[in-house]
Amino acid sequence: MNDRKTLHLVIDLSGFGGAEMTLLRYLSAKPDAASYHHVLALRGLKPGASVGVALRERGIPVQMLAIERISDLPRGLVSLFKALRASRASVLSAWLYYPALIATLFRPFLPSKPQLIWHIRSLPYVRFREKPLRWITQRLLAQLSSHPLLTIISNSEAARDAHAALGYNVKNWYVIPNAINPERYQPDAAKRADIRRSLDIHDDQFVIGAVGRDVPEKGFPDLIAAFGKIFHGLSKDKQKQVILMIVGRGVMADAPSFRALLDIYKIPESSVRLLGARDDVPQIMNAFDCFVMSSISESFPNVLAEAMATALPCISTNVGDCATVLDDQRFIIPPHAPEALADAIQKIKAISKEQREEIGLHNRARVIANYAPEKMITAFDRAFGKS
Repeated sequence: MNDRKTLHLVIDLSGFGGAEMTLLRYLSAKPDAASYHHVLALRGLKPGASVGVALRERGIPVQMLAIERISDLPRGLVSLFKALRASRASVLSAWLYYPALIATLFRPFLPSKPQLIWHIRSLPYVRFREKPLRWITQRLLAQLSSHPLLTIISNSEAARDAHAALGYNVKNWYVIPNAINPERYQPDAAKRADIRRSLDIHDDQFVIGAVGRDVPEKGFPDLIAAFGKIFHGLSKDKQKQVILMIVGRGVMADAPSFRALLDIYKIPESSVRLLGARDDVPQIMNAFDCFVMSSISESFPNVLAEAMATALPCISTNVGDCATVLDDQRFIIPPHAPEALADAIQKIKAISKEQREEIGLHNRARVIANYAPEKMITAFDRAFGKS
């Protein structure tokens, strides 16, 4: 039996962050995870549902250091050092930049001299003023990336290539795409009817859907501009037949940024459904007639793959690994191109319902073939030395 023990170092297990969810999915699939994996979080666990709670429910040992403020650092770093030494882990698995830097700097002082794994889950910041501390950390890690016992894992080829351009050693860099659960994200006619009924959307209305929080990277101004072009190109009667629906934290009609965009493009509130954060995104996706990813920056596009698994025809900007995931040049457009986005939406809207269903089923089959959980689990097993 393989007795290599892995310590996962993370920043925060409160909530459901992307990196933490990947860790949860992996450990949840391992019947013996509690024997070989331990998780150490720099911050404390906040009340409510979270990845930390889910890990503990599965019996995974989880330790919190409660480093919340600068004043906590002296005590917290001492506790961190003691926890790392006590773990005697064979593998030190650091999720995201700050844990990667901490793990690499502390490793020489650990008696077990563990193998290092960095999990890099995003594109690097290119401007210092965006995130100064993260920018500096990224550059320091580039200098440390030639460590002989280091493996680097990212969820996209785009992340690997972008970091290579910063001087990262990619000799031992592996791309393990995120996994999509095709049982959680799947077409469901009953859910489609329920969601559309609850949102006062009729069967004959065409719903253009998007999912993402209100941040510049998601390119929502371009999406709303594209919708405005489509909307005003229709007769008054036909305008009622198109709906733009966006789900995500901060995406609401009364949010100043969205209110301004609706005013600029003269789009009535009756033609949009800006739903804010929801916990039923898999159900809501069934209400869409097509899915649009208007991002101007991505690494691995989770939500695009989730929409594909829901058997939706999809359109995406050509950023990150989006073109690789979708693999349909008809519906790949440049970022910052509202007119091209509007044209692509019109193309899907113009074809028959049966043709849209055929495209959607092809998309779902592609996700199942390439991004099934089993593929991700096998790849991580190899990385953690348990193949």
